[in-house]
Amino acid sequence: MCQRTQGRVQPEERVIASLTGQARWLACQIHPRRLIRLTAEVLARSLRRKRMKIYKYRDFSNPNEDDFRRLEDSVHRRMVWCARADTLNDPEEFVWECDYTATPATLDLLAEVLVRKRGRTQAKARAIAQVAIESGHLESVAKPVFVDMIRQCRNEVGLACFGAAPNNEILWQRYGGRGAGVCVEFEVPSDVLGTQLHRVQYPEHKRLHIDELLRAYADHNSAQVVYDVALLSKPSSWANEEEIRFVSQRHSIRVALDRAHVSCVFIGNELTTEVRARIQQIVRPVPLAERHP
Repeated sequence: MCQRTQGRVQPEERVIASLTGQARWLACQIHPRRLIRLTAEVLARSLRRKRMKIYKYRDFSNPNEDDFRRLEDSVHRRMVWCARADTLNDPEEFVWECDYTATPATLDLLAEVLVRKRGRTQAKARAIAQVAIESGHLESVAKPVFVDMIRQCRNEVGLACFGAAPNNEILWQRYGGRGAGVCVEFEVPSDVLGTQLHRVQYPEHKRLHIDELLRAYADHNSAQVVYDVALLSKPSSWANEEEIRFVSQRHSIRVALDRAHVSCVFIGNELTTEVRARIQQIVRPVPLAERHP
């Protein structure tokens, strides 16, 4: 139990004693679990208040009505288009290599997959896995699954791609019509980074080991490694894009960015007068800014 004590003290000491007593009393009232919960709530509120900006570049060098409609959807409904991988400019999107070199862990992992996927008994699965590894047929056994995984990603998954800045010259050249386009600035909560939005990584090689694929199949908690390489990485030659992406389970659909709003639209300096006027009309009353090459 916490008790307050009194005694003969000078005025300055009395103030100090009073503050010390209050602090001790407060410490008695706050249980450690409650303190942890309060701290977590404060941090959560802080994260909700923090915002970050992402940028969607669009080409209006030769626009059609779909281009104007999608711009209106983005600006006023925070909707973005999730494209199919083979419609993007990277021909190796969702394509990666696999290392089929067996390790001491491969036997157990392959056996576990055979039990779950083929319904084999543990003993039978282990025997099949051992024969495949010892005879050098691991690649021929596993590669069809690996190739099918790539095919499913390219046929099913959709992407919406963003930049991290409005003045990325590479993005203006590739996606902003070489200046005849726009760049839409979205403000989004910082806490969606890593959950809905992801920073793309740019390794020297996009490669997974067979153990990582097998482990991800057997234990979904291990799937993040495969997810990162398969869906959130590109060759290092693309690193200057500094891409942030939204990954959808379906392609060719529109999705709304959670708790986002458009704070600015940057206008390209190579737009025709007619297209510029149409864009200005569409985005009003969102602020406009000129792109500075």
